[in-house]
Amino acid sequence: DFEISRRTQVGVFTLEGLLKNASINLESQQSERLLLGEVDNFHRCRRVISKLRTLLGESEQIGEESSCDELANEQTKRIPPFTLILDDPAGNSFIEIPNAPLPDPNMTLEKYFRTPTQDMIVGLQPSRDATEVGTIDDSI
Repeated sequence: DFEISRRTQVGVFTLEGLLKNASINLESQQSERLLLGEVDNFHRCRRVISKLRTLLGESEQIGEESSCDELANEQTKRIPPFTLILDDPAGNSFIEIPNAPLPDPNMTLEKYFRTPTQDMIVGLQPSRDATEVGTIDDSI
């Protein structure tokens, strides 16, 4: 499992861009993890980076010196299936369905009510219940 915390990737992204940015951001801190002696964390991040690159159809060996044939072969490899859970309490995200208006058989949409804490995070006032109680409690 890999979670990207809120406010770390703000803007318009494709799914590929989201995964690529996550990979680049994790990779950029790898040398610092080793310098701080966080060897276990370094290896955990390395596994996540490797998985992200696999999802992107990249490999560890591909660099700027790679030939066009090597790049073409990498791009034709099958990307393994994976699950993306996009939890967006503000509702600002959009995932394009290639065959719209037909439903996408590979996508599940779950609508839910925001918790009082999520309401506060997105800038909404707390519910009447939360106001009456005087606290924000997501267990209500």
